[in-house]
Amino acid sequence: DGILQFLHIYHAVKDRHKDVLKWGDEVEYMLVSFDHENRKVQLVLSGEDVLETLQEKGERTNPNHPTLWRPEYGSYMIEGTPGQPYGGTMSEFNTVEDNMRKRRKEATSVLEENQALCTITSFPRLGCPGFTMPEHKPNPEEGGASKSLFFPDEAINKHPRFGTLTRNIRHRRGEKVVINVPIFKDKNTPSPFVETFPEDEEAAKASKPDHIYMDAMGFGMGNCCLQVTFQACSISEARNLYDQLATICPIVMALSAASPFYRGYVS
Repeated sequence: DGILQFLHIYHAVKDRHKDVLKWGDEVEYMLVSFDHENRKVQLVLSGEDVLETLQEKGERTNPNHPTLWRPEYGSYMIEGTPGQPYGGTMSEFNTVEDNMRKRRKEATSVLEENQALCTITSFPRLGCPGFTMPEHKPNPEEGGASKSLFFPDEAINKHPRFGTLTRNIRHRRGEKVVINVPIFKDKNTPSPFVETFPEDEEAAKASKPDHIYMDAMGFGMGNCCLQVTFQACSISEARNLYDQLATICPIVMALSAASPFYRGYVS
């Protein structure tokens, strides 16, 4: 159905030209709670409540509100965008950072005490025991969406889209997601670094020595990133834009080195 829908839309707009350049950024945020007394930081599973409050105070009250808020994959996440797209003039660049500041201030204003908005790429303890508030244990049973050993289904947004996507990808693969990130090696790192999973045959086969093993979509889609969406003037221009950005983005990702921690380990 998705492919048929894409083909229908493609044939309907493939010959359209001279659309005005419009663009916008999308920033994903994590909600974190600080327990200063016990020196503990957790992800707060209150994204849906925060989202409801922000939408009620913003776009539902004023259709021209300068910010928009949308759900994200993690139930500890929200996504913020400008209320209206930016245009094609250079002066539009002067408004981007101001709008980002507005979004952060707006979202922070509805959080509880000792909570904060975080845009770090990967939460360092994502997948560690007790990384959420309230705490939930993973339940790697067939009835679950992810069957993860580390990422509880409660950390997935309750919107049907996200749980269904997680379950469908696992079913199509015929196995869980497999992620192996090389572990950082120094004099304190066991060599080889090996994790054992006697209770999960699938994980035992998939995990590699000297790697940090992860088994759920939440370790990708549960991270934060900055995205930019463009409306080009035509499909031809959109292709050129895509091809150029596709080569730049991996370089920028490598230069930023923004996600050194996975499951509490250094990569």
